[in-house]
Amino acid sequence: MFGCLRRLVSLVVLLVIAGVAWVTRDRWLPVVRTAIGASPGSTPADAARADSLAALADTGWVPVTYSAAERGRAELARLRARKGPALVRLAPADFAGLVLDSLDAQLPRSADSLAVRVQGRELQVRMSVKLGDLGGQQVLGPLAGMLGDRERLLLGGELETGAAGTALLRLRRVRLGDFGVPGPVIPKLAAALRRTAGAPGTEGGTLALPLPDGVGDVRVADGRVTLYRPVP
Repeated sequence: MFGCLRRLVSLVVLLVIAGVAWVTRDRWLPVVRTAIGASPGSTPADAARADSLAALADTGWVPVTYSAAERGRAELARLRARKGPALVRLAPADFAGLVLDSLDAQLPRSADSLAVRVQGRELQVRMSVKLGDLGGQQVLGPLAGMLGDRERLLLGGELETGAAGTALLRLRRVRLGDFGVPGPVIPKLAAALRRTAGAPGTEGGTLALPLPDGVGDVRVADGRVTLYRPVP
């Protein structure tokens, strides 16, 4: 009799546990799926891509994509319209997509995995690059010996309008891998980055980004990049 009673109690306990697990599945199921690698049916590449996007979202970084460029061009068309607004505010990735050709001309040929974000008044661009494209030890000095063949490069600075429809990114923050690039090295690195002739105002640690026609001024604040119509 007592054996039957114990089995009955055990069955009731198991049913209660199963019921609680079912009700709270939204909390524990994603954790279990992550622990075993990915959701059912996904490949290792899918899992890696999901982890990468989650990391971007957690830190404010947004990848520069074709869709972002399309959104940037749509906002530019609004600004250029005859009765368009005096200004448009773009997400950092949309602005980077809009000036991607100009940006590409200022970045190493090996650059990939391009992402951007805004922190305060600073526009930051992040990418993976080959160290040789940055001038190696000739530019980086002893720092080159602490880095691998390919490293993550972060460029950050204030964006302002230069001469003849050009935006100038004045570099204030540069990181290679886990190391900050010393201030005196930044101008040399900026010169190594420039694959085209420097525009007026690009002396020192400054990169020039030609702006599209119809943009008179550019400002960065509150996580957005604002484009203004030219003053008549």
